[in-house]
Amino acid sequence: MHRAIAITVLLVSSPAFAGSLQCGDQRITVEPEGDGLRLGVGEESFALLPVVAASGAKYEAADDPSTSFWSKGERGLLELRGQSYPECLPVPAAAFRASGNEPFWSLEITEEALTLVTQLGESRLVAATPQPERSDGVTRYAVEADGRALTVTLLDQRCADTMTGMPHPSTIVVTVNGEELRGCGGDPASLLRGVDWAVLSIDGEPPVEGSEVSIAFGGDGHVSGAASCNRFMGAYALSGEGLSLTQVATTMMACPEPIMAQEQRFLALLGEVNRFEIGDQGRLLLHTGDGRSLQARRP
Repeated sequence: MHRAIAITVLLVSSPAFAGSLQCGDQRITVEPEGDGLRLGVGEESFALLPVVAASGAKYEAADDPSTSFWSKGERGLLELRGQSYPECLPVPAAAFRASGNEPFWSLEITEEALTLVTQLGESRLVAATPQPERSDGVTRYAVEADGRALTVTLLDQRCADTMTGMPHPSTIVVTVNGEELRGCGGDPASLLRGVDWAVLSIDGEPPVEGSEVSIAFGGDGHVSGAASCNRFMGAYALSGEGLSLTQVATTMMACPEPIMAQEQRFLALLGEVNRFEIGDQGRLLLHTGDGRSLQARRP
């Protein structure tokens, strides 16, 4: 005699990462909300509900399936109104740094303290980091430090250092008892990372028709892309003065001569890059010391 056994299978997905993530050049927040998630993208907020997924935990907007977040542990994949973004990575709790020239000053903001150094290190103001006020691309901190009114305003506008030309993602205005200091802040590398830059010109000449030339800067200090015929990979580093690319190597495929000659020019230029800037329409410009340049755009 056989006894019937009922088996109930519960499909349980792992909880999604909660916090801030960087998806290419797009910063998002994800927080649990009931059985789903609350997705924050800029000034927008989306209520996401769980859906069946082969792995991880996937959530979609109830009224728009083309907006979703697929959690893969501490990483994830974002799709916003049908547009897919690079893999989302957790944003580390790092210090925000800014500086300015003439007079020289530096600023550091951590979760615990806000520190302003002026007069070549002779003056130092330290205060507990206040709760920031945020609206329309502006973040503002207001606090009293050593009996002086200190206000720090972070504008979501690109800024170039007045001495080195190094671009930064934020423009900073610091006011101490009515005296205003201006400068730049944020990590310059964040302007490079997260996208495959499509090359528009190599020393003023457009790529050969049918060839692919691109550059991608990774968060781990590696650079890679399409050199025209072959794939290339290497390392990049940013200093206070500029940008350098080193250890560039390629695969060994052969292509017709116009493309191979272009590849050699492209790789030679990369090896001599010493600075970058973000130009009109967000285009990337890589410059060499002798005046040559490479221009690229976002996809």
